[in-house]
Parts: sequence; structure tokens; C-alpha cells
Amino acid sequence: MPQAPRPDDAVIGPPRPIRHLHQLLDGVSFAFKIAITLCLAVMVALNLFNVISRSVLGVAYGWIFSWTMLLFVWMLLLGLFVFIRDRRDVVVDVFMTRLPGMPRRIAGLFACGVGVAVMLAILRGAPTLLKLQTAPMDSIDLPIYVRSMPLFISAVLVLLHFLLDFVAIAFGWSQAFPRTEEPVEVGAVE
Repeated sequence: MPQAPRPDDAVIGPPRPIRHLHQLLDGVSFAFKIAITLCLAVMVALNLFNVISRSVLGVAYGWIFSWTMLLFVWMLLLGLFVFIRDRRDVVVDVFMTRLPGMPRRIAGLFACGVGVAVMLAILRGAPTLLKLQTAPMDSIDLPIYVRSMPLFISAVLVLLHFLLDFVAIAFGWSQAFPRTEEPVEVGAVE
């Protein structure tokens, strides 16, 4: 019996391996959120200790600034993947959600392709950059590449995220730029 053609907006679910990859990425995103929270907590604790030590004992520790900067960079670079995964990145939903099915699908594929290209550009320079960053950081006895490692980890994960989205949109397993009905906050300006 022939199947009725699906409208462009109709979505069927992805196969099990794709769902498992999405669950894995969601799990990594959750782990990164915990790591980011821990980085912030350690930063606050170290700086609070330094402020109290300076005001009470008159002694400040310079290494605290170096660790604070390292943890801050890690927070930002791990947050890149979390931000993209939670779909909080800047998108042009205002225009894209108003497109009919096929043009929206093409725009979604294009957006994923741009995301893949940007992540590949970042990752392309990673081996050379990591080889150059072997000197120790200031006040911390760790190689400089430890500071940039989360960028490349996040870039690999964001690349995988965009590839999965591309495949899901191409095969009709998910909709490009789905319309979301977010409640408008009272007093919000749109």
C-alpha cells in the first residue's frame, strides 16, 4: 500500500543510534554544567580567601589570580558547547520560523553547514597550536595548552552537534528552526 506523502513540516523520530548520540551529548552538556559550576565556586572561594587574607593578615597570594583566570577561561570554553547544545545561540528564528517547510529545511541545512565549517576551521589549527603551547603558564606549573584544551573539546562536541542536526534535518527526523511557543514575560520588550 503506497504511503501518503509527508508534508515538509512533518517529523518522524530518528533511529536509535542517533537518539543515543543525542542523549550522550545531552549527558556531556550536563557534566559540563557541573564543571562550570565547580569552576565558578572555586573561583569565588579562592578570591574570597585572598580578600580575607589581604584584609586580615595583609598578605595576598598572586597565584590566585592565575588560577582564577584559568578557571574563567575553562568556564567560557566549556560553556560554548553547553550554550549551543541548549539552543541558546543566536539564531534568526524571527525570519526562519516564518518560512514554509522546504525553504526552512534548506536554511536549517545551510546553518548546520556553516556551524560545521566554523568548527572544522577551529579544529584545523589545533594540532599546530597545541604543539606550540608547551611552555608553563605564569604562576601555574602547567603547560599553556591546558588553557586552550577545553576550546578544542567543545569544538569537537559542537561539530558533532551540528552534524547530528544536519543529518536529522536532511532525513526529516527533526524540523529546522522549530516554532517554539515561549511565554512572554510581563514587561518584556520584543
